[in-house]
Amino acid sequence: MTRRQKNLLFWILQFGGWSLYAFVYFFLFRKPGERENLTTQFLFFFTYVVGFLTTLSLRYIFRVFRRRIRKVSLLILAIVSILIISCSVWYTVDIWISMYFWDPLKAEIFREKFSWMLLVRMTIANFLPLLAWSTLYFGITYWMEWQQEKKRTEDALHLAQKAQFEMLRYQLNPHFLFNSLNSARALIDEDPKAAREMITELSEFLRYSLIDKDLSFRPLKEELHVLQHYLSIEKKRFENQLLIDYRIDPAAEDKPVLSFLIHPLIENAIKYGMKTSETPLRLSISASMENITLVIRIGNSGRWIEQEEHDQESGNGTGTGLVNVQKRLENAYPGRHYFRIEKDPGHVCIIIGIHESHEGT
Repeated sequence: MTRRQKNLLFWILQFGGWSLYAFVYFFLFRKPGERENLTTQFLFFFTYVVGFLTTLSLRYIFRVFRRRIRKVSLLILAIVSILIISCSVWYTVDIWISMYFWDPLKAEIFREKFSWMLLVRMTIANFLPLLAWSTLYFGITYWMEWQQEKKRTEDALHLAQKAQFEMLRYQLNPHFLFNSLNSARALIDEDPKAAREMITELSEFLRYSLIDKDLSFRPLKEELHVLQHYLSIEKKRFENQLLIDYRIDPAAEDKPVLSFLIHPLIENAIKYGMKTSETPLRLSISASMENITLVIRIGNSGRWIEQEEHDQESGNGTGTGLVNVQKRLENAYPGRHYFRIEKDPGHVCIIIGIHESHEGT
C-alpha cells in the first residue's frame, strides 16, 4: 500500500469513525428536547469536533513515539501519559469554549462549582474513546506494516528464485560458452598452457553457481574472486582490446553483498562497451568504504545505450538485468542503499551504495 493510499484510508476512517460515533450517541442518548435546540446541537457536535482534532494531533505524536521509542514498555507508558493529557485538554477546550454559548447564569454557576475532581472525572470519561481510537490506530498501522513486510518477504523470495535463474542464464549463456570454448579450442595448438588455464577458469566460474548457488550473501572478496575467473576468460578472448583496472579497498573486502550482484553489470559493461568504445575497452572495478557505506563502482569507456536502441524482441537490452539488480537491492537493503548511473561523454559508470545497518534503526 502506497503512502497516498494509507493517508486516504486514514481520512476515511477518521471522518467516518467520528461521524458515526457522534450521530449514534446523539440519537440514542440525547433527549428529544435537546435535539431540537440548535445551540445544544451545535455544542454537542462541537465536542466531537474537538475530539476529532485531538486525535489528529495524536497521530503525529504517535509517529514520533514509534520512531524514537523502541522499548515496548516505555512506548505503552508514553502512550498512556499522552492520552491522559489529551483527555484533559479535550475537556478543557470543549467546556471553556462552550461556556460562551451558555446562559450567563449557568456559566457563572459552573465556574463557581468547577473543581479539579470534576476535571479528573471528565478526563476519565474522555479516556475510553481516545483509548479505542489509539488501539485502532496502532492495530491498523502494525497490521499494514506486517502485510507490507510479508509482501516484501514474498517478493524477496520470488526475486531470489528469479535471480538464481538469472544467474544460470548469465553463467550458462550459450554465446558466452560458445565463445569461450571456441577460444579454448583455438588456443590448444597455439598455446596449450593458455588453453588449459582458460578451461580451468571456465570450470571454476561455472562451479560457483552449480555448487554454491544456495548462498544469498557472500563477502565481497568472494564475489570479486569468481568475477576474476569470468574476466580472465574475457581477457583471453579479447586480449589487448580489454584493459581491466581493479581498485579494491581492503576494508570493503569482508563486507557481505548479494550473491551474483555485480556480474550482470560487468557483462553489460563489456558487451556494450565493446560496441561503443574505442579500443581498447577500459573496464574499471572499484569498491571502497565511505563512512558506513560500501560503494561499488563499475565503469567502462564508451557511451550509454538507451533502452529504445535495443532490440527488445531478441532480448539484447540491458533493461532486464539492471531492473533485476535494482529490485534485489530494494528487497535486501530497504531504505539503506542507492543505485545510480553516471553517463559522461565517453564513459559510463554504475554506482551501488549499501549502508551498514545498526540495531534499532
